Amino acid sequence: MKKTLIALAAVAATGAAMAQSSVTLSGVIDVGFEKRFSGDPFKMTPNRNGTSNWTLSGSEDLGGGLKANFQISTSFNADDGSIAAHTINDGLPSPAVTCPSTTSRCNNTSSLGNNGMFVGLSGGFGTVRMGRPVNTLYGNALFANGTKGVSNYDANTLLARDIAGAANTVYVNNAIQYHSPRFSGVQVQLEYAPKESTSGKNGRGLAIRYDEGPISVTFTNYLGATSSTTQKSVNQLAAAYDFGVARVLFTWRDQGGAASNADNSYALGMTAPVGPGLVYVSYNVRELAATDARSVIAGYKYNLSKRTQMYVNVANGNSALNVPGTTPAKSSTGYGFGLQHNF
Repeated sequence: MKKTLIALAAVAATGAAMAQSSVTLSGVIDVGFEKRFSGDPFKMTPNRNGTSNWTLSGSEDLGGGLKANFQISTSFNADDGSIAAHTINDGLPSPAVTCPSTTSRCNNTSSLGNNGMFVGLSGGFGTVRMGRPVNTLYGNALFANGTKGVSNYDANTLLARDIAGAANTVYVNNAIQYHSPRFSGVQVQLEYAPKESTSGKNGRGLAIRYDEGPISVTFTNYLGATSSTTQKSVNQLAAAYDFGVARVLFTWRDQGGAASNADNSYALGMTAPVGPGLVYVSYNVRELAATDARSVIAGYKYNLSKRTQMYVNVANGNSALNVPGTTPAKSSTGYGFGLQHNF
């Protein structure tokens, strides 16, 4: 539930028009426990179902169907109070990077608005956002469990790849996005992110999405802004169908410029309402030069109320999840459980 803190209504100077503004505080607190690979300790781990955050958002009615909108969302770790600094296991031979870092492999930074921040306009023409919005690629992925689950086994981590110019960030810096109105279920999304340097290449994204009834289908082509002279795209096709008793989801990515045996990744998942909660399961594959990285993840989300949810996550995968290009001696299993409250 979102709680409106400020709601102002002011009569315009002419006395003939009324403009209404609102500012809303909302957010999530998520924390639990997790045991991952063999030898990994049992520990408290935040943000494995949702991302803990404080979010300020608002809009102003400018009249004539035009609105000004903004959002500032900052994530944090509910176990120690620090501003969230995420770790990516992106499939490279080198170790995963913990942000903040100067490398492009960072998924997030420990700063204001690290969970998304933008200002924009909306109306009959669609929506324009400027700032640090959700990456067009990830905004159109269809995963059974969002981007969460047991750390390093989840679909988002498994499908991510740090290819120059194909950013693996969930949010994109210095970007302007346009989302068209929906016409018979079809929407076009455009993104542009300048390189902001004397070298490199600008980023851009294009997505065409169809949502109508039980069906969702989307195609995305994405290139991230880079200071490198090499820029390689990612093509993504995602689809979902809701059968009522269960929803099936599929996301496939072609990692442009990679070797033919390390070129694609996909996630096939399903969600189903069971009792007062939701079951999810997903099979995820990332092609690697030697042994493909594979994981199976599953879990149950139990709704204590409309705002409070308990959850349990389980996962199994091969060692290529942590040491890409090696032959796994055996599979590893992880599990976790926790509590999330939305306000």
